[in-house]
Amino acid sequence: MTCINDLPFEILLKGATPSQCSELITERSDKVYRVTDGYRIRGVPLMGSSVPVGVKGDEVFFQYIKPCTGLFVLRLPDAADVVEKLSNDFDK
Repeated sequence: MTCINDLPFEILLKGATPSQCSELITERSDKVYRVTDGYRIRGVPLMGSSVPVGVKGDEVFFQYIKPCTGLFVLRLPDAADVVEKLSNDFDK
């Protein structure tokens, strides 16, 4: 399993509520996918029943839970591979 710290992410929001995360991801994205608990982004599992993952160009925005710290919204640049995987998994 990959650690979130192994990814080249940028923190856009920290200590947020689920609705704040969803709102920011929706604002920044052209398309938002709702993924299920355990869905992996470059090997990092996401936690939650309906986790918002947004796409704009080759950037990905997603909600991430760090235990004992809370919710974050992270931006993953240069993520064309993740965008393609999301499209293959959900655009049918």
